[in-house]
Amino acid sequence: MSGPQPFSHEIRMARAQDIAQRIQRHFGKRTLAIGLYGSLARQSDGPFSDIEMHVLIEDMEGENTLEWSEGSWKAEVNLYSPQTFLEQASELESDWSITHAAYANIQPILGDSGWFSQARERVFDHSEEEIRPVLEEALIGDLYEIIGKLRNARTSGNTQSVATYAFYAARFAVCIVGLWSRHLYTSSTVLYDEAIRLPDQPQGFKPFIRRIIQGNLTDPQTVFEEADALWAGFEGWADAHGLTLYRNLDGLLNEI
Repeated sequence: MSGPQPFSHEIRMARAQDIAQRIQRHFGKRTLAIGLYGSLARQSDGPFSDIEMHVLIEDMEGENTLEWSEGSWKAEVNLYSPQTFLEQASELESDWSITHAAYANIQPILGDSGWFSQARERVFDHSEEEIRPVLEEALIGDLYEIIGKLRNARTSGNTQSVATYAFYAARFAVCIVGLWSRHLYTSSTVLYDEAIRLPDQPQGFKPFIRRIIQGNLTDPQTVFEEADALWAGFEGWADAHGLTLYRNLDGLLNEI
């Protein structure tokens, strides 16, 4: 069998240490910090998991990603200047609850771990005033749009894309609820399980997400109905939290 092969956690950690030492030899004193993220950092890696690392290099221009496979295993090493690393940790986008565990939960293995502590602080350093417009944009720019695509599929009778659209709707929905709760999802394997346990969910959220978990997308009509309920729930949820969904062009132009 070609491709990923099974290895123990101990072997994976030994490889990570070897990678870190080789990087340090290459960059010398410019190597400021190296840390693991992802499943290996959480010590929840499976036999086929890869190695993921953040590396901070003094005076590096921007960011470089080294991603390779040596046949039976794979690694990804992200090289940054400290400034670029901290700037990325500070970013706030609609998928924050999925992307930023990589900056908040780092296991240092070499160098000054203080950089990683700073990154974690920046990940969570967002006020409600900063979060609200990101949520509003996600609700209209992402979820509203995909609900429209599902309704187009229902109207046209072209159901071949229903499962894909339902998956996107679920992903947008869990990102919105995760960001509102300031919750970073542990990994893609438990994303939806964690989402349905979060507080303050919209009506229709849990049934729709459970359908995704079950992979039960063979009945398009049921998916359409639950997607409608999901959007209606988010409308009520947004109103209850003072989030503005619907605006007109004149109002937007007047804000410029």
